[in-house]
Amino acid sequence: PVRAGQKAGALGMGASRRATMAAGAVCGVCACCALSFLVLISCYALQPLPDVLPGGLLKLFEVATGFSWAENLVCVRRNASFGAQRSASLFVTDNQRGELLRIDWVGHERSGRYARPILHPASHDFSLMAGVAWNARTGELFVLANPRPSVREREHCVVISVDPFAQPDSPPASTYSIVATLDRRCLGDGLAVHDSSGELYVANQGAFVPRNGVVYRVDPRTGAVRAVITGAFGTDGAFIDQKRALLYISESLSPSHSVLVYDLRESRLVGRIHPRGVTALDDFTLSADGHSIIAADFLGNSGVGFSTGIGRASSRLSWSRSHVELASAIISGVTVPTSIRRGCSADPTSGFNEELLFVAEGGGLSEFSHDRRVLAFALPPGGLGFLMRETKARELADRPRAAPMQWPSLGASARRAAAGRAEPAGT
Repeated sequence: PVRAGQKAGALGMGASRRATMAAGAVCGVCACCALSFLVLISCYALQPLPDVLPGGLLKLFEVATGFSWAENLVCVRRNASFGAQRSASLFVTDNQRGELLRIDWVGHERSGRYARPILHPASHDFSLMAGVAWNARTGELFVLANPRPSVREREHCVVISVDPFAQPDSPPASTYSIVATLDRRCLGDGLAVHDSSGELYVANQGAFVPRNGVVYRVDPRTGAVRAVITGAFGTDGAFIDQKRALLYISESLSPSHSVLVYDLRESRLVGRIHPRGVTALDDFTLSADGHSIIAADFLGNSGVGFSTGIGRASSRLSWSRSHVELASAIISGVTVPTSIRRGCSADPTSGFNEELLFVAEGGGLSEFSHDRRVLAFALPPGGLGFLMRETKARELADRPRAAPMQWPSLGASARRAAAGRAEPAGT
């Protein structure tokens, strides 16, 4: 019995040692992946960028600069006391510094300008901030964040409800509340809110480990968290078509650059979109009609647009199978873009009106980087739909045309015979 006990103890110690070594190996792989990823980002960020936008379709404005890694952004309308819901602000998370910042529009029309970003006091309690979402029905602002060790012993990612317009000198703990805790940490995770149900959806990247991405559904009223999609690859951007109750999720580093489509009413994955001509899809936005996606191509230093397939569908989910869409370059001249979102103000003189697209730049290798920006692009008359059609038309016009067919030196009878054997178009 003693020898048996010693043997069992030795086996236990061996198993423990092997488990420790395996855990160390996994950590080493993760560290190597993270280091390689940062080096890859730096290489792309140092590439020369074009100074003008393609075709002059979009006009560029600099909204703010000085960020290290602007990760996600959302436009928020203020309540009636701030101007009958015509006034708005832009909220931006800095992933590298763990900050939430608010940008206001000061003045009107020609005399207006973007104010300097204001640091939200909740930032002092968190080491990383990622996805940010606003419920247009309730006016609630939600943020994904990793707490500092001094705030919580466990540093798992939390979903917080934030007082959007808290005074900068307010005590941090009085400006937010934790509504849910995930079972892992966040990186650049996306966040979306379903306005009618109030439920939140988190796209967790899973440390960029293949098939480790998870999409969570969070009930902010009860704190309940449930994984609704597992086994994904770098799930990152999240956006909801509120009218059709469809959740779109980008797989940022998947080989096929997929966008997952999840039906919120039926609680099931109903399709995938595979856009061609992209490098790494990050956060994105939908056109007002839900027919187009405008996404940040993280490693392509551009914003790309492609169809959701909704406009061609005879019924709501007739396009449910996987399908391929050709992506068009809509925005260039940006550095490592991480998110694209639309303005939300009904006031055409506001710097956050609905005809503006906002782009966040990331890729700073440390919190001491201060050169990343938030940019605005003015949409042409006709909005995103016109922009997509015009870009597609220009791409088709720029393609080299096929040379006319040259018949070989055959006799008249041979040419007629060859013409008769030609297959009809479309077969």
